[in-house]
Amino acid sequence: MIERPLLPAATRPVVNGLVSAGVGALVGALVGSLLLTPGEARARSSVNVSGSVYVDDWQLSNKAAARSTAGTLTPDGALKVEVDVHDVLAVSAKGCFSCHGLEMEHISLEYTPRPYFNVSAGRVVVPFGEYSNRVDSSSHTTPDAPLVFDMGRMPYYGSTGFNEGVVMLPYVDTGIVAYGQTWLGQRVQVWYGGYAVAGFRGANDLDFVSMRSAYYTDNNTVPAGGGRLALTYSQQDPSSWMGDVSIGGSYTGGRYDSAGALGYHAWGADAQARLGPVTLRGEYAARRTDIDTNASGYRFIIVDPHFDKRGWYLEAESPLGRWVKGVARLDLLERRGIPTPGMLEAIGPDARMTRYTAGAMVTPVSAFYVKGAYEYWRIKDIADVHSIHVGAGASF
Repeated sequence: MIERPLLPAATRPVVNGLVSAGVGALVGALVGSLLLTPGEARARSSVNVSGSVYVDDWQLSNKAAARSTAGTLTPDGALKVEVDVHDVLAVSAKGCFSCHGLEMEHISLEYTPRPYFNVSAGRVVVPFGEYSNRVDSSSHTTPDAPLVFDMGRMPYYGSTGFNEGVVMLPYVDTGIVAYGQTWLGQRVQVWYGGYAVAGFRGANDLDFVSMRSAYYTDNNTVPAGGGRLALTYSQQDPSSWMGDVSIGGSYTGGRYDSAGALGYHAWGADAQARLGPVTLRGEYAARRTDIDTNASGYRFIIVDPHFDKRGWYLEAESPLGRWVKGVARLDLLERRGIPTPGMLEAIGPDARMTRYTAGAMVTPVSAFYVKGAYEYWRIKDIADVHSIHVGAGASF
């Protein structure tokens, strides 16, 4: 799979001199480009509108687990507008509605003078992991995200439980991204990107809900940053049993508390390949997060001033006929380290959640699809959970 450039965005500045300076430099470059370009080229513009709507019903066998989720019947809608105002300048805005409510996912300014060097500024979609290219419901066969990138569709998801995955996707933040792609020879494509953003927020752990709440400014004066690198071997023989093969790596890190004293570091690796009709995917992601050792209410003696959250998933997807795709996935999420005050007593220093998924996506007519899946959850020291997803959606 060829790595797609990611478009970011925003209307509010980050309270970081580093990010502000980058945005200022981008604006200067844009103004210069516009002044040096003929009026005829500047006048050409186009507007593209796209979107999707999906509704999913998730039923769980365990009532306590159902009460601890972000919701069992949830909508997922998005509307995106892109305006090409110049040969090398575009504005993109995307609004979304889901279990987190209605919000602007991004409002982005994209400067693309060369394939190997492009800059985005504003409220940006941060590139982390291969799944960040497939977060829209119409872009993946499973009804929900892998556990390492989960956004509330797991039992015991809140701050008193597992508190989401490693990095919640889509990861949207305020800042600037520089990215590009080039070819090494005729077959190997390289995609690379680096960014400076406001970073995650929280108190004694990351608070992912606050990332979806205005105002979209930094809560400290320390910028966060990271990058992604992906290599794709492009199979140019259509008769070959082996298709494109991709590998990638991602990193992000920064400070998350208002005082700028507690840090986090997250990293990941991913791979994807097509063998005949089957597409195989796998990702690993991990994060180390500092804790506030002065907080009261710990149930254990503090040995390490941090905890680790990590996990992986393996997925196989294949056509099962003209209108049907089947998918099977195995994923794992672990939390190692002292539980923070207020967490469920069942979640100890060594917590683990494993999920087995089998599902299908049916597309009877163009752009309309129906999804169904069965999931079996094994959660250490908590009762097993069986669940079923049924949903329908459309894209345009």
